[in-house]
Amino acid sequence: MGKEQLEQLEKYGSYLISPKGNSMRPMLRPKKDIVEIHKLNHPAKRYDLVMYTRGAKQQGIIHRVHRVREKDYVIVGDNCWRREYIPREQVAGIVTRFCRNGKWIESDNRLYRIYVHFWTDLFFIRGPILFLCDFAKRAVRKMLRILKIK
Repeated sequence: MGKEQLEQLEKYGSYLISPKGNSMRPMLRPKKDIVEIHKLNHPAKRYDLVMYTRGAKQQGIIHRVHRVREKDYVIVGDNCWRREYIPREQVAGIVTRFCRNGKWIESDNRLYRIYVHFWTDLFFIRGPILFLCDFAKRAVRKMLRILKIK
């Protein structure tokens, strides 16, 4: 999501996009699922899936709110182990529903809410596991690079 999409979100109040990247797996699959983002008119709450902007290009990132603090949000992608501290001003939209396998799932769907609570509340277990997996992947890549050089 770039400046053009942010302008559309501002002008029309909502926007459909197919996410890229793996940070929200397993919930959102890159280039397969579609999300509907609405302009954020109220402060986000814990468990909300929000879209915030990052960098000079105003790249749009979709991640989940883990904690709401006075001046910022603690946000983590479902497939990430690093917490991000995002000022409230950077959050531009909220995901209200997503399409998976041709079926639209609303953010107030009961099964979706169970998934969200399970996935978010168990971050203290999931985070270290994802960290170790990430560490192992980097170690393997480094070893392969060393072996190819020699």
